[in-house]
Amino acid sequence: MQLNCKALLWDLDGTLMDTAPDLIAACNHTLTSFGLKALNPGLIRTRVTSGMRAMLSLGVPESERSGYDIEGQMRMTFAEYYTAHINTFTKPFEGIVELCDAAKASGLPMAVITSKYEAMALKLFENYPFTADFKVLLGCDSLPWSKPDPRPLWEALKRLEVSPEDALYVGDHLNDIRAARNAGVRSAAALWGYGQSECGPAENWGADLLVESPGALCRLLGLDA
Repeated sequence: MQLNCKALLWDLDGTLMDTAPDLIAACNHTLTSFGLKALNPGLIRTRVTSGMRAMLSLGVPESERSGYDIEGQMRMTFAEYYTAHINTFTKPFEGIVELCDAAKASGLPMAVITSKYEAMALKLFENYPFTADFKVLLGCDSLPWSKPDPRPLWEALKRLEVSPEDALYVGDHLNDIRAARNAGVRSAAALWGYGQSECGPAENWGADLLVESPGALCRLLGLDA
């Protein structure tokens, strides 16, 4: 089977890039800076796609949360550390660069809609030439709405001049699949990402496609990587 589409939309964390190691490091740095214990990386990984607050909350006992400014100072410390160390361990997932190069060569336009702050995503992308192939980048703060609201996907498609029914959104989290469904866009669950540790088996998400690897997606799209 070959999938025909006129635009390829991407999630970032857990889909394009393995950002978890640097996010985990930032979380533990923040926790220890506030006198709390560092957490097992495997535990933090179950909340990587949920954002800074969710990760930090794992390390603050519920009975003590009123004594810690998770929304303020802790998030600020996390963001500052992460921004300064955003590409220490991060790397694209195997096969992503080749897939994106093939998409560019075939004239398939691409966009990124991420739950990361736009400035953070742009700083990370500075390290990777292949990210210049993305014609649109929307972070969680680029618009008043974020996933699973469909409007970020619609905005990206508007800028690409492609209709929702002609696009495919690839993401590793249930919210990615919900956003695609809400937007009338076909969805592919990236099984190589983090989302199943948080959201349960991807088979239950309602995605149009379950994709084992970037290479498998490349073949599905008929791209010669």
